Amino acid sequence: MGRVIRAWRTHPYHGRHPISQGQAAAWVGMSQAQLSRVETGPPIVHLDRLAQWAAALRVPEDRLWFALPAADGELDKKEANVNRRHFFTSALATAATGVLYDHSAPVALSAEHEAVEWLAWNLWQQRKDELDSSLIPGSITRVLNMHPHVLRTADDAYRFTDPALTDVLVAHRVFGDIAQGSGHLLATAQTSHATDLTIGALAAEHETARRGLSVWMRTGATAVLRVNAAGILAKVGAAELGDAAITALRADQDARQLYLTAVASRVLELPWERAAHLSGATSTKATNWARSESSDIRGRVSQRLANELTNNRDAAARWCSAVLLGNFVDAGDTRTRTTLMRAVEQEKCRENLRAYAAVLAGVTPLAIG
Repeated sequence: MGRVIRAWRTHPYHGRHPISQGQAAAWVGMSQAQLSRVETGPPIVHLDRLAQWAAALRVPEDRLWFALPAADGELDKKEANVNRRHFFTSALATAATGVLYDHSAPVALSAEHEAVEWLAWNLWQQRKDELDSSLIPGSITRVLNMHPHVLRTADDAYRFTDPALTDVLVAHRVFGDIAQGSGHLLATAQTSHATDLTIGALAAEHETARRGLSVWMRTGATAVLRVNAAGILAKVGAAELGDAAITALRADQDARQLYLTAVASRVLELPWERAAHLSGATSTKATNWARSESSDIRGRVSQRLANELTNNRDAAARWCSAVLLGNFVDAGDTRTRTTLMRAVEQEKCRENLRAYAAVLAGVTPLAIG
């Protein structure tokens, strides 16, 4: 965004003269010092500022993660969350090609950045949405108290105004480690779907990171490192990397179990323990692990898994959904079979096409060679 603002200011805009920083600052409602910090600092996350720049630069609304003011009400909350994460991913991908990862020009992190990164990292490690103030050093809390995107609750706990910020900041930190050839942070804990999406966008433009991830995916010392590496590569968006990730998961029972559990938990909205139990029931012979459930519940579960096959941002999640579906789908479920056929038409990964064919034939994808 800073680069766009500078370009907008310093080049003729629809026949007009270049705009000075002072003029631009007055127009957008900032001081010149504030605007200077925006142009040289981290991505903007203030919606009113973003909306003003989007309008001035005529950015199409379908490219924005937030809804511009409209008379017909707010953007659907779920869709807004998806677009928000897409924006953050794009912002970090831009940063990754610039000074953030340009190790030839070291950048001193501000106390503000260090504080919010510290909070994000600890929230992620403890799998929490908020952290009690007693667990946070005083030097950190003093900075967090002034941060516009951190809330201090009535129970004296700290949290982000948007939980998606945790995924973004953790992804930023983990990718910085990956870009330097280290898998230490990636092996700390299993990353979330949203975190993987962000790191995947960054890795798409970083060949060294992709090479490291490819090695760790196959030969990482722990299942967590292997599944995280596979998850990131599966979200880069390249069919060949998606096939490589699926092939690695197929041959790695421990990593496969972790990925299946993550997909079952996210797609079926299940507690981790329940999802682990269901994913552990998958085998080379189809097992109806939902036989005890009502037909309505089985139908909803089957349809959710089938719908995940259209998730074009995660090739391995599509494969895992097919594996779970293969152990569950009712041969007479025409709605699910229709969704499967539609997924076949859109799929670009060879391994997923084989998996869908197996499910349509009534065979679990793990049974095919």
